[in-house]
Amino acid sequence: MFGDTEHIAIRLFGVPRFEVGKQAFFPAKGFVLIAAILLSPGQILTRQAAASLLWEDVEQKRAMGNLRQLLSRLQSFASEEDPLIVMSATALTAGPMASRSDLALFLSAVQSDDIAVRTRGLLAVEGELLHGADTGQEQFHLWLLSERNRMKDLFFGSLGQLLEDTTRFGGRTAAQIPALADCALRLEEDREETYRMVIAAYARAGDLAAGERIYDRLVRQLRIEGRGPEPATLALRRRVQGYAASHGEKDSPAPIRATGKRPRVAFIRPARIDGASAGSIVQAFVEDIANSLVRFRTFAVLSPHSSFAAGSRSDDSYGALRADYRVEATVFDQMRVSFALIEEETGEIKWALEVVLNDRQLHAAFRLLSKQVAAALAEQIERLQMEPTRLHDAGAYHHLLSGQQMLSGKCDLPLLRRSRAEFRKAADLDPGMSVARARIAQTLQLEWLMLGGNDPHLLHRAKAEAEASVESDPALGIGHWMSAVVALYQRDFETSAQKFFEAEALAPNSADLLLQHADALAHFGELSLAWERFQQAIDLNPFAPDIYWWAGASIALKREEYQTALQLCGNMEDDEPALRVLTASHALSGNLLAARETARRLQENYPGMTAREISGLSPDRNPAANEKLFQAFRLAGIK
Repeated sequence: MFGDTEHIAIRLFGVPRFEVGKQAFFPAKGFVLIAAILLSPGQILTRQAAASLLWEDVEQKRAMGNLRQLLSRLQSFASEEDPLIVMSATALTAGPMASRSDLALFLSAVQSDDIAVRTRGLLAVEGELLHGADTGQEQFHLWLLSERNRMKDLFFGSLGQLLEDTTRFGGRTAAQIPALADCALRLEEDREETYRMVIAAYARAGDLAAGERIYDRLVRQLRIEGRGPEPATLALRRRVQGYAASHGEKDSPAPIRATGKRPRVAFIRPARIDGASAGSIVQAFVEDIANSLVRFRTFAVLSPHSSFAAGSRSDDSYGALRADYRVEATVFDQMRVSFALIEEETGEIKWALEVVLNDRQLHAAFRLLSKQVAAALAEQIERLQMEPTRLHDAGAYHHLLSGQQMLSGKCDLPLLRRSRAEFRKAADLDPGMSVARARIAQTLQLEWLMLGGNDPHLLHRAKAEAEASVESDPALGIGHWMSAVVALYQRDFETSAQKFFEAEALAPNSADLLLQHADALAHFGELSLAWERFQQAIDLNPFAPDIYWWAGASIALKREEYQTALQLCGNMEDDEPALRVLTASHALSGNLLAARETARRLQENYPGMTAREISGLSPDRNPAANEKLFQAFRLAGIK
């Protein structure tokens, strides 16, 4: 296979050229011969067929002599260790150097399951095959015309699938889309189907503006030809515009501006639960948070040097600080640090979070609390100044509870959609109810998963709702949690890990959040931590809904504990969402009869999807995990 770091030695797409240092004239018929060998069945070409193709008007004996001379000349461009063509008495095959041509790369890449390999193979196509080759001979002309058409069909067929695979999970616009579009339009600028492929890809990636630019480019091209877009193109554009109008991101709540005097915030010297002073690392930690808050203009942060000193004295020096709020940090066992924002006038705790400062998380915790939680704390102070007694709309709260009740049982599409309708009513009645927006995001992500992961628009909408939830209330963990889940399924593993850390710091005792974090850790490859989080979640919610057992079974499957996975699926009221886990667990434990039965049900849910496509739904950082799923599905009889 063509290595990722190997340089292309021979260009056969576009104007042929030899790119391995030698400046000597490379024979034109040499390019044709190499292409003919690579395009032959099994990449083997008989000497007689080669001579006939290159010298069809020449008597056979002389044509064979010309071929020998050409092969002799080509040997000077290679070495014995790295030949261009491997010769036998009757046949010719491609040597290692010929296998480093753009044509060989392309032919190999289109057979690959690796998106990066396929992308490189298609981008190697710089033009039509053997551009400018002399086609004066009839047999050669027909052969070249046929092969050019075959390569174009293969290219455009592969392009459509590649664009779909690249944008299948939405996320940020794939950098490959514009490069692939330019490559395809260089090859055939007026092929309208290509424009539709690219517009659809940009729509799946969430970049509707880029798709509109491609449409404008098509209109300009068609205007030159004196015609308009085809009905299929107009229909696609209407669908994309309809999506933008109906499912675009809702306006996020406007940031709340504090009014009146600027409140003063004091950070108290951190202490252990027994009252003793905390270690120097925790003090530095708290100072870092305070320093991160000084950029906000809506409140004043007192210097930790003074607030630490005043807060530790028994006299009236603390009163001299004139603080409106204080932030207390208490260190528990195993370096768990609890933070609380306390209003001085009432002594009421207005905001709290907890974080563990172990060796593994220390750097991430500093980054989190200095940048993310500082912003959440600032938002909370501003909100307290603006609307200190604000309550949620009673009707909105009723719809929220109704939606959450529907989510607490079995997990199926009708219930998901009904619960989303309830959450949407809550958000419409009370735009500031961030938990409703986060729950909408949750139902969208679950629907995406249950529908086979083929509609990235659902993930775009889920991401927009999660971000709106965070914007509405940065101190609420559920918005960060759903942002983390969506990032995971969009294969943005770094963002997902950071968002889960933030969410767990803000809501350390949420069973739902612990469960989702457990599932994410399993996809990150941290299986021991994943199982530990899952057990914590079950401990907090022992009579859990189906989604808990589904997630736990998925973790057990990755831990190769197949019987445990099957037992956990047995706890589900409706095992349909866990059919992938059931099928793989039965297959990998050797129970192929049961595996084939669950595989039949699985294929009914994902009609037309291959074993490779179904295994690709799992967003695992390590490709080996998906490969194991693929092999399990094949054992179960899925093609």
